[in-house]
Amino acid sequence: MREIKYADAGMDMKKILLCFMGKIKLILLAAVAGAVLGGGIYAVSRVIPESEREYQAMAKIYLDFETDETGEVYQAYNGYTWNDLMATDPILDVTMQYLPEEYTREEVAAAVKAEILSDLRLLTITVTTHDADSCDRILQATGQSLVNRGNTAKEFKQIEVIQTTSAKLVVADARWKQALAGGAVLVTVLVLLGMLLYYILDDRIMVASDLRQVTDAAFIGYSGAGERLEKDYEANLAYIRAQKGDIAVLLLRQKEAVAEEQWQELCAADGVVLLVSYGEVHAVYLSYVTEQLAVRECPLVGIAIGNADGSFLGRYYGG
Repeated sequence: MREIKYADAGMDMKKILLCFMGKIKLILLAAVAGAVLGGGIYAVSRVIPESEREYQAMAKIYLDFETDETGEVYQAYNGYTWNDLMATDPILDVTMQYLPEEYTREEVAAAVKAEILSDLRLLTITVTTHDADSCDRILQATGQSLVNRGNTAKEFKQIEVIQTTSAKLVVADARWKQALAGGAVLVTVLVLLGMLLYYILDDRIMVASDLRQVTDAAFIGYSGAGERLEKDYEANLAYIRAQKGDIAVLLLRQKEAVAEEQWQELCAADGVVLLVSYGEVHAVYLSYVTEQLAVRECPLVGIAIGNADGSFLGRYYGG
């Protein structure tokens, strides 16, 4: 009989790995659940209150310049000049004429941004507001004001709106893939760590190496695990009986206590073989039973694992 020392007992990594493989569906389900959870958290975190949402609309304006006294086109207009001009009276006054009375000059001036991106003749107008309808209205009014500017200012032959977009919600940098993958990885890792801890602490008897933590009694095989393993068990049991005489076999189950009558029969025999129920009996309980055998001076001559899973053992032993 051996004292159980879990801290000193080595892990049967092959057994643990096979147990993990048997839970592939659970691991995949954890990954899917993690992806859903990550996506859900990301979606909730990106929900913006209606009053704080921003909408943007854009317009491309073509500027057809007149020539000055020297015969050169007017080039005094650049990005900064246009951004300032949009808030000045000659343009803003006209813009306000195309808008309902509820709009204020400050609101419109703050919403409009004008910039020359590359070509001096191509002006980009960007309108940003908290309401899609207002965004479209201000953009349209601004375009009409600029067209009017082109018809009245000496620097231009004409100003033409060549392209506009409807107001669209400004969406923050979308990271759905990262959120889904991150959630899947995080939950899967947590599940794997939980499973690893479970299997490390799980002391149920499944294979011969589990018995080595408890007893030095001879392992005589697996019962109910297929024809080949069953033959080995029967042969070893027959050999022990031939050597020891009358051998009693006790099928040990976790939830079935050994009755006093059974103890009497076991101790009356020349030796005892414990047939431990596969995946059911914990090592601590097996240790308790072996101690009871020792107290009653019932010689433990062998130990086996009964009702074994032949499929699992086939993968474990490579058969």
